[in-house]
Amino acid sequence: MSTRVPTVTVVLATYERPEVLNIALHALTEQQGAPFEVIIADDGSSEGVARVVERWRPRLGLKHVWQPDEGFRKARVLDLAALAALGDYFVFLDGDCVPRQGFMQAIRKGALPGSFLSTKRITLGESFSGRVVRERLPIWRWSAIDWLVRAPREVGRPGYLLPARDRRRPWRADQPEFTPPGRAYSFVGVFRTDFERVNGYDARCMRAVDGEDQDLAIRLRRSGLRCGWSGPASTVLHLWHPPGSYRARGHLPLFRQTEMDDRVEAVVGLRELAAELGGQVSAKRVGGSSSSSDPVKR
Repeated sequence: MSTRVPTVTVVLATYERPEVLNIALHALTEQQGAPFEVIIADDGSSEGVARVVERWRPRLGLKHVWQPDEGFRKARVLDLAALAALGDYFVFLDGDCVPRQGFMQAIRKGALPGSFLSTKRITLGESFSGRVVRERLPIWRWSAIDWLVRAPREVGRPGYLLPARDRRRPWRADQPEFTPPGRAYSFVGVFRTDFERVNGYDARCMRAVDGEDQDLAIRLRRSGLRCGWSGPASTVLHLWHPPGSYRARGHLPLFRQTEMDDRVEAVVGLRELAAELGGQVSAKRVGGSSSSSDPVKR
């Protein structure tokens, strides 16, 4: 087993809500340990997100991968970001999930051959999430005691932050495989080679209920990987957002379709996207759609 520390690319998926992205990026600037690359995977946001990216670019060396707003195409823009990435380990994280202090150190510890990572999350209520944004509360720094004093109703009990009884870790082969509660894959951590082996995310996920992360996890497991959890420091803080109206009568979510077959590779994934872009893909230029091509915003 290699002990080399992988270079890491963090991909933040976003659509509008620049004030929320601002919090996640602030939290990333305070992560300890080796440097890492950050790419904003933007599914067609307006200029508000671009302004936030420019604000944090000097601190994080950001890349901004953008595609036109043509509906819910999160899976496609995540693949675009992967094509632009330089790291050999990917962390795909939603822009409304705030990483706690110690997050990157936990990810690096859990990034082991033969596994991919996910985590638990603490979903914060509407009122408190509004306070976090308005008052710029540094919730990623808060200890369990801070939560009990400042926002006890948000976490219910300290066990949500300090799940001492849960011993599942990717380095403990004697423990059961990890599955996030409610299949809520708040982030996916995976080696580039494993991500490429399953052909990345499936761009046929065109609704939130299609479950692009669940679909990817199913295929990663089929490829022979186990899902692991890096412990409490990797738990993310999920800021409230209005529920989407994505459900369509008679629509079978794509991840459910994947469960019923034996596919390992995405049907429309990394290879297909690279071909769509004419093979002219590099870390300096990706983006656009079938009708246009836009560079990484640097």
